[in-house]
Amino acid sequence: MKTSDQPPVDGTAALQYHDAASAALQKLKASELTQIIAASIICADSIAQGGLVFLFGSGHSRMMVDEMTPRQGCFVGFYPLVELSVSNYSAIIGPNGLRAPLHLEKYEGYAEEILKGFRFGPKDAFLVISTSGIRPLVVETALGAKRRQLPVIAIVSRTHCADAKPAHSSGKKLIDIADVVIDNQSPVGDCAVALDGLDWYTGPLSTVTGAVIINMIRCETARMLVSRGHKPVMLPSHQFVSNVAAEDQLEDFYESYRQCLRHLYE
Repeated sequence: MKTSDQPPVDGTAALQYHDAASAALQKLKASELTQIIAASIICADSIAQGGLVFLFGSGHSRMMVDEMTPRQGCFVGFYPLVELSVSNYSAIIGPNGLRAPLHLEKYEGYAEEILKGFRFGPKDAFLVISTSGIRPLVVETALGAKRRQLPVIAIVSRTHCADAKPAHSSGKKLIDIADVVIDNQSPVGDCAVALDGLDWYTGPLSTVTGAVIINMIRCETARMLVSRGHKPVMLPSHQFVSNVAAEDQLEDFYESYRQCLRHLYE
């Protein structure tokens, strides 16, 4: 096909999503910096005192956990509490399908069984990610952390969470429990693009804004730690592992991470 014969490129929907994501990021910068700094203080306090910041998110929110650690530029002190039963569903149907995780997210009592697998210390903290902020799994994770007298940071869509009815028997939502709430600026239902001919919106925003929030917390926490004289042990880029200094740093990261987990199982 000649170039002149190709159908015209519209790009309206692509630009609509880009504009929505850009607007959400601008709102995030304007309205959430205070909360992000407050969250970073909790993280820095915990890590500087030998504690861990536990990161929990089920479903797609697990991506924000992975974005924090292990990731280039990450450092020791953040612990990815990844429960595969509620975050590994790529087969969609059959084994490792989508039905079971969606059901488990609604099952009261399941979160506490996950938390029982750890011995939390007094300097630990929690960061819970959930755009809706209403599923029993995330609500009970936050409640379990508070019962253990640990501070809780939440990343949610305030619009969605406020609009939705509570799904937990306590009547609580994640925003009712967390000490610090960061709004990921996603609309109700997360998706931002409406198209004629589609029954549902498309173009979810929470991955974009959530990743920015996670990295803002990471960077600000690192700055706070350095300013206190607590130099974080960094994970070097895998692109430089042939470099002797990078290989040594990687080993330092592994060992420091192992050491920071000791209180979980003692």
